[in-house]
Amino acid sequence: MKLISLDKDYSIKLNSQVTNYLNPDFIYVPIKNNPVTFKKNSKIKKGDLIFNQYYASISGRVIAIKKCIMWDKSSEKCLIIANDFQEKLASRIATRKKINNLTIEEIKQDLKDISEDKLFKSLDIKHIIICGIDDEPYIANEVFIQKENTKIILETIDVLLNIFPGSTAHVCIKNIDSENIMTYTNFLGTYTNIELNLVEDLYLIGQEQNLIQKLNIKDSYLYLKTSEVFALYNNIKKRKPLFETFITITGDALKNPQVINTKLGVKVLDIINTYYKLDINNYDVYVNGLMQGTKMNIADLIVTKELKGLIIMNKSKNKTKNCINCGKCIEICPINSNPLLAYKKGIKVKCINCGLCTYICPAYINLKNYLVGDSNE
Repeated sequence: MKLISLDKDYSIKLNSQVTNYLNPDFIYVPIKNNPVTFKKNSKIKKGDLIFNQYYASISGRVIAIKKCIMWDKSSEKCLIIANDFQEKLASRIATRKKINNLTIEEIKQDLKDISEDKLFKSLDIKHIIICGIDDEPYIANEVFIQKENTKIILETIDVLLNIFPGSTAHVCIKNIDSENIMTYTNFLGTYTNIELNLVEDLYLIGQEQNLIQKLNIKDSYLYLKTSEVFALYNNIKKRKPLFETFITITGDALKNPQVINTKLGVKVLDIINTYYKLDINNYDVYVNGLMQGTKMNIADLIVTKELKGLIIMNKSKNKTKNCINCGKCIEICPINSNPLLAYKKGIKVKCINCGLCTYICPAYINLKNYLVGDSNE
């Protein structure tokens, strides 16, 4: 796959510290179209399983059901829980003092945020690939998770090395991530089976197939993002599901772009109104990035594990023009597809939703929308 370096607006700089938004007035927990087992005014404890893998991230009481918007534009019924600010826990399972001697069965029992099939797809693992890379420009969740939790991540990798004896771990970060490079270098002397691998700042380098190719891995491997490693630690150390997640809120419309640690189920607009106090209707808002994300109305958008961030941009002054048949979109496509077939003839072509064709188009045509069947946006 062809990888390129993207032009970035270096005036958009994130606050160096994570901001905590952990006391929302309400959370919204997806229940899809399932029968509601919680009646109005039912008391909820933090950690109660509401539906499937959705847990209550606060304690409080049920006040209503409302339709909310997910990161992918889908609409879901959600249980609204009013916060009592007491953080009453559903269960009080003791935190483990040590986790480096856990068996596979003990780990399986506590998994909540990462699937057993992914973690133990094979027990014959030679390489554990830990990706600390945010491919989407301006999104920095993986970077900040490592900044905040380096020791935790290394401790959890050590657990995996014990589970897969004879394996080697590779922590992969970009060679421009100077702060994490320094931190890892200070710690790695005590972890002899963990290597730090620095890769170029190329778009999509963090995708599994690209990273494996870059590292020239030929044997069996396990690939995890650092966010997944952190979730695993939370599951097996604290023996609880994750109640919080990192999201990046940035863009050229903001004076204080930042990474925010927030409770799952929070309405995104509540965060925006707390820290920015701007009329979101006056800006272009992209969910999960400028390249692979989607421009959408975020009035009823809630925070789930799949939500990586918001890019809030001033309205673009670039107007769409007629295609000039320059062929740049074909040249830049990393999988050698022809976006013009979708744009001009409505022919479905292979697409990995990377957004490079839209990025390169001199006529400002949103080619990605035609590739994913959303040309009316």
